Amino acid sequence: MKVIGFSGSPRKDANTDRLVRQVLAGAREAGAETKFIRIADLKISGCTSCYHCKTHYTCSIKDDMQAIYAVIHGADACVIGSPVYMGQVSGQTKIFWDRLLPLFNADFSTRLKKHPALVMVFTQGQTDTGMFKPYMENTKQVFGFMGFKTREIIVAGAMMEKADVDKQKDLMARAKETGAGLAEAELTAKAFKTDK
Repeated sequence: MKVIGFSGSPRKDANTDRLVRQVLAGAREAGAETKFIRIADLKISGCTSCYHCKTHYTCSIKDDMQAIYAVIHGADACVIGSPVYMGQVSGQTKIFWDRLLPLFNADFSTRLKKHPALVMVFTQGQTDTGMFKPYMENTKQVFGFMGFKTREIIVAGAMMEKADVDKQKDLMARAKETGAGLAEAELTAKAFKTDK
């Protein structure tokens, strides 16, 4: 089983990176193969709305997203994390999301065959972790259209300093348990199919 983690934070090794890695650690300890990708380290241009992907099944822009499409198509589960900026995801994350348009057919049905499980991770300075819930639920719906099955949304509040998330022991434990749950559910499903 493959679990891919994406962090959309421009700050390396800060709260979003740490939380995404924690989910991956739980999945890895439960037997999954994991990979961590920092979106800010990739060379990704914004979508040009050329709609090349509607007839060619890939993007016309030749950058690092070409490899990312293959990674996502091969994933059994994904973890996508972002800091909350101005009530939304970071600019780096939004550009990445916009470039996922090739995961849709022309009629906006999904091209994903595996329908990967999804965990969304958000970090924010705001202490009220429910403040941006409508935005997060809308994001869950959009990823549902793409063919992802959201298992959990994890929100870390009061994130000001680079490693504040490490102080929230219960949240970090929940993140690790969530990752383990991703792997265990997938491995159990595969075992069930084999037994049949």
